[in-house]
Amino acid sequence: MGEAPAVNLTFRELDVLGLLAEGLSNRLIARRLDISEKTVKNHLGSIYCKIGATHRTQAALYARHVGLTVTREADPADGAALTARERHVLGLLAEGLSNRLIARRLDISEKTVKNHLGSIYCKIGATHRTQAALYARHAGLAC
Repeated sequence: MGEAPAVNLTFRELDVLGLLAEGLSNRLIARRLDISEKTVKNHLGSIYCKIGATHRTQAALYARHVGLTVTREADPADGAALTARERHVLGLLAEGLSNRLIARRLDISEKTVKNHLGSIYCKIGATHRTQAALYARHAGLAC
């Protein structure tokens, strides 16, 4: 992912990207901005192109990096509740790896990765991988 400046984004794209970085789904972004989900997808496509991202996790991490969102403080108790393996899985997720690539890297099955992610989501209060990746970055569990 490149380091394209956020100033190349339109005001609406900045709104969409900011909400994406907060962990909102396309549906919730559409509701919040009173636009269609298709319009959100179109904005995301444009955003990805402009910032050099290939998926929503990279875009959300970019938004956090350039200061488009306010990050919640990571609770040290949350990170402490994760096992060493869960921290490793979460770190790889935050690097943008798919479940398949995480499984290959750790020499475990994809099902085991999914089980770890389910446990991680529960422990840190995430509902999907973008929120988990953002948490990992903020908690210092990823590069």
